[in-house]
Amino acid sequence: MQLITCPYCGTGCRAYVKKELSRPFMIEYVTDINVPNDRGKLCPKGNAMFEHLLSKERLKVPLKAVEEGKFVKISWKEAINEIASFIRDYIKDDPNKLMFIAGGKVSNESAYLFQKLARSIGTNNVDNTSHLCHGVSVKAILDASFERNWATYDDVEKSNVIIVWGTNLAETAPLIFRRVLKAKNRGAKVIVIDPRKTKTTKFASTHVRPFPGTDIALINALTNLLIKMRNARSAHFTASDLKIIGKYTPEHAEKITGVPARDIEKIARDISLGGEGVILWGSGIALHSNGYDVIRSIITLASMVDFKVLPIAGQNNSQGVMDMGVVPDLLPGYRRYDEVDFFREAWKNEGLPAEAGLDIPKSIKEAQKCNISAFYIMGANIAVSFPEAEKALKRAEFVVAQDIFPTQTTELADIVLPAAAFLESDGSTTNAERRIQWSSRVKWPPKDAKPDWAILRELGNALELEGFDFYFAEEILREISTLVPQYANAGPRTLIRRPEGVIWSTEPRSGPVKAYTSERMPTLEPPVMITVRYVGQFQTGTMTKRSPSLHVRWQDLPVLVSEEDARKWGVKDGDRIKLVSENGEYIGTVKVSGTVIPGTIKAPWHEGANRIMSLKIDEETGLPQMKACSCKLERVE
Repeated sequence: MQLITCPYCGTGCRAYVKKELSRPFMIEYVTDINVPNDRGKLCPKGNAMFEHLLSKERLKVPLKAVEEGKFVKISWKEAINEIASFIRDYIKDDPNKLMFIAGGKVSNESAYLFQKLARSIGTNNVDNTSHLCHGVSVKAILDASFERNWATYDDVEKSNVIIVWGTNLAETAPLIFRRVLKAKNRGAKVIVIDPRKTKTTKFASTHVRPFPGTDIALINALTNLLIKMRNARSAHFTASDLKIIGKYTPEHAEKITGVPARDIEKIARDISLGGEGVILWGSGIALHSNGYDVIRSIITLASMVDFKVLPIAGQNNSQGVMDMGVVPDLLPGYRRYDEVDFFREAWKNEGLPAEAGLDIPKSIKEAQKCNISAFYIMGANIAVSFPEAEKALKRAEFVVAQDIFPTQTTELADIVLPAAAFLESDGSTTNAERRIQWSSRVKWPPKDAKPDWAILRELGNALELEGFDFYFAEEILREISTLVPQYANAGPRTLIRRPEGVIWSTEPRSGPVKAYTSERMPTLEPPVMITVRYVGQFQTGTMTKRSPSLHVRWQDLPVLVSEEDARKWGVKDGDRIKLVSENGEYIGTVKVSGTVIPGTIKAPWHEGANRIMSLKIDEETGLPQMKACSCKLERVE
């Protein structure tokens, strides 16, 4: 039996896979070691984790476009040489014309080589698809020096008060939610803050429903009440902080958020008297244009009562790709560019750039102005997950897409490279609690497909770059463990011998948390579309839609509207409607539901609703508004 990590969400669930003739055929729950998924249980996606590997649609050989959407087979040598030739021209001219984008599902080893490749050729234009959600959370925790209160799943179980903020945990991370339920059964209070009614809210002691984008007002009101209850004024806040917070009485917050003042007061009392507690949050707050402000303010709130915090990672290696430096403003291990000499020496490359590069939203904007000429996309379907990405890819001179299946993104590529799925390659990932785990290969990839790291090794060698002579994933991990402080105790020998994995090894800073206050809120006029996730689908459906047991049950996901809005707009169950924003339109089928508050619309993330979000960069925060947008609803006759 091989021990593997589930390739879906960021929980990091483990399972044994039995093999027969080198093909996985049975999953067995892990009950003999301490793993993140309590008693080895798995969610529907986890139980179907190898179904997509058997799909006949797998990419198996390199492809070259002869026209948009039409490809011919080529050899690996031809593919690598063509990509290398194109990159060489830009190394001579301007490597900042190139953009490198990785998904949050690639292994640590592949992520590390990906950013090493980009930086070695002279650009810091490298980013990952988890940056705007999980990455914002990680940055906020590190900036606040709050790593010491980064919770583990065991901490969740031991808590007396659990706040679940902006995430439907029962569907997005069911095995973390099991921990919440165990705490609730022990007597813990579960407070859910979400504008929707969900499977998670059914188990809440208290559920409040702020209008999308108004969470900062609710946090300020809770902070205001806690200052009075705990007399924490002198310990945490400056006069300017107190001036802002003082405005947010429960009554004032009620006018902004729609949450009754009495509920705000009840939550503040529960927090004040809770003792041990934890705040968990997801993309429901992180993906707003003020996501960083909201999360820093939550950390301030948590620091007042010494609660722990746990950002919920959306993809199986959202945490790891951040750790590996697949971001434009940080090097591996969260080193800043004033420490670039450390990697210049380690990688034997004096030419490593020291200026921050472009993130995904900015690169998409710049490509439409012809300031970005080429994209290298590894394990990400950005044509569906990011607004305006399709326009950018069509405008680019050259696009390389490296993936396991044809996607809307590979259709726009010039070269398509067939990658091994995660269960077809050895490698490590890091889950939401920062647990680094080794996952073993359980089958060979189909035909000519190769692990991501192996493809990057070949390209690095073709470009005659220093430091790409790796023959096994373990060798890359060994280099990571010597250069990334958080992974110092995660060498290959350790991880393979410790199937339960290891947590980050660095000692967290122990200084006081600087209070952070903000009033920034996005302007959202009703009706507001919110994107939501379902337990049986994942991201853009690249894998789940090719898993029969999942797709047959979770397909044709509806657009949910409130009963009040349905009457106002004259729509009913089964009607086809079109949601129109300034950036595009999304067509779906209506379901009238009591789970949404009037003025909001729930649309499934997995069907491409993200494409009508705004990619406009907020001037103050530098972030786009990617979780909710104002729109119009029109019937489709």
